[in-house]
Amino acid sequence: MKKLFAFIIASVIASASFSQKIDGTQVPDAVQQTLKSKYNNAQTVVWEKVDSVYAATFMMDETNTRAEFSAKGNWISTKWDFPMEYTPQAIKDTITKHYAGYKLKEISVDEFPTDGKVYIARITKKKDCMDVYFTLKCEFKKDEKMICDKNGKCCKDPKACAKPADKPADKPADTKPQTK
Repeated sequence: MKKLFAFIIASVIASASFSQKIDGTQVPDAVQQTLKSKYNNAQTVVWEKVDSVYAATFMMDETNTRAEFSAKGNWISTKWDFPMEYTPQAIKDTITKHYAGYKLKEISVDEFPTDGKVYIARITKKKDCMDVYFTLKCEFKKDEKMICDKNGKCCKDPKACAKPADKPADKPADTKPQTK
């Protein structure tokens, strides 16, 4: 439980460092209503604004959760973080086999309106970063190469690394792992 608590604190601090924290009174009513209807048992909600996207970080069923919404209240995505020791073995095996030299940095379950729920494994090798997507059955889906800035932060493009706030994730390009 101590590891989970430390992981949650670190996640909140990391996400807060790349966005602007805002008071709940600054969040549009449509966004608040969508959060309440989708996650009515969300506890201790902390709001952030990244460009025009509103992000709610909260505890739900003892899990650190982050949901993103448009200013009009449309749900964009949800991310559930969990400790790396709970990474499914099939995902670890795929990373070891197809991404030689890369190390698992972060694992989450993310949900998108069109793609549903997927595992996203963030892997790194020196200054290379990559997000590898898997189905909930741990089958490879796609990967997306990213860029690391001088502080080790992974970004989708160089402009995002230079900006103080991250943009929400775009859909990753379809690619297959290369066997070496």
